[in-house]
Amino acid sequence: MTTHATNHATDRPGESPSWPPDVREGVLVGDVLGISPQVCRAPWSRLTPPAAHGLARLRVDVLVVEGGRPRAELDDADLDDLTEHLWVADGEVPVACLRVVRGPGGIPTIDRACARPDVRRLGLVSALVTDVVARRGSGRIGALALPGTVMFFGRHGFEVCGPPVEASGARVTPLVRHPELPWRE
Repeated sequence: MTTHATNHATDRPGESPSWPPDVREGVLVGDVLGISPQVCRAPWSRLTPPAAHGLARLRVDVLVVEGGRPRAELDDADLDDLTEHLWVADGEVPVACLRVVRGPGGIPTIDRACARPDVRRLGLVSALVTDVVARRGSGRIGALALPGTVMFFGRHGFEVCGPPVEASGARVTPLVRHPELPWRE
């Protein structure tokens, strides 16, 4: 990921902030460091071969191998032209991603959110969720949260809307974000 940092505390380009971000909570990079990662978006049919391979590899490495959930990670929803894939890359290699699929009733639904272990505390997935909410903030948005991620989505205004269910070989909790909530708190 190529960025040009400016320390907003001193307004000097390239200088690191003088305060350490609290990465235990996962921060949105732009909030603390003044850096906004470049969010890439495309349906699968418009991905370059390196991007498609990188997204597939990242999701399999994190959601299947690391998650200990043997399952087919890629599915027909990936190929649907209405599915939007979002990612942040380091060069051409995706390091954080999610996808937005059509959920029940046609509600855009975030799922498959993940990040490479070495960039997890940089807030890249948070930046992706913020991007989705900002662009679709006028309507309901759903999310399928893996165990341990419900609170993460809660910080973006999502609420549990049903009991955990089995989806594509993983146990997920359905969430919803209502349009009357502010796009970012």
